[in-house]
Amino acid sequence: MFAQIKDEIFIPITQQQPYNRQKAALGKELFIDKRLSKDKTISCETCHNLEIKATGTSDKITKDNPPTLLNVSLNFIFSKKGEIKNLSEQIKKSLTSDKELNTQESFIISQINKNPKYEAKFKNIYKDGVTFENSVDALTEFIKALNTPLSRFDKFLAGDKTALSEDEQKGFEAFIKYGCTSCHNGINLGGNIISVMKNEIINTNEILKVPTLRNISLTKPYFHDGRVNELRDAIEMIRSRIHSGKHDEKECELIYKFLLTLEGNTPEILYE
Repeated sequence: MFAQIKDEIFIPITQQQPYNRQKAALGKELFIDKRLSKDKTISCETCHNLEIKATGTSDKITKDNPPTLLNVSLNFIFSKKGEIKNLSEQIKKSLTSDKELNTQESFIISQINKNPKYEAKFKNIYKDGVTFENSVDALTEFIKALNTPLSRFDKFLAGDKTALSEDEQKGFEAFIKYGCTSCHNGINLGGNIISVMKNEIINTNEILKVPTLRNISLTKPYFHDGRVNELRDAIEMIRSRIHSGKHDEKECELIYKFLLTLEGNTPEILYE
């Protein structure tokens, strides 16, 4: 039964998703450029920090915990509540939202045109040169490049039974046993379903997108408001509040060990 569940609800990432390298390199430059924001003080990278592998744990300009961008291109729903169904549309929202870069299409185009290097790169890559749509396209290709394939868990799913230790496999079994897979499943172990979650900051129930668990050991703080800084504490909070303490500390530690196996290879583009 364990093997059947494993094969039915998880998909390994065994290779990098295809992307256009020229466009992705340009998108990376746009991603870190503060001049594209309305007040020229923040960039995409301000919240989604590339130095810590795009975890989304840098400066917070909203009450929300910025989500990781690692493997986000493999999702099919986006935004806090999962209402956006397309990565490019999510990028457009992030650029223009007053809670994020708070900019406009015309402003981005004018800022890019002020930089001769940008202008030349756009003309080299795109027939119509600098446009808002082309800027979004370049950012989309960059985010596609942020896949982290071949975690030890991926290798295990692909058939390498030695990829996980005995304790890590027991942790995976406990992860399934206690129903974690009802939310954290699929290629990203989350990221593609929504769930009703109690938000203690505003004291109400909200329908929120379930976060991915891939690279979870790298992407603290945890939960949508970033209230927990340590992974073990996050597991304990889930144990006590959602599962009513049904599993003991030993099983929590086994689940913790399993979650460490979800760290994949660092995207090549972050070294470039």
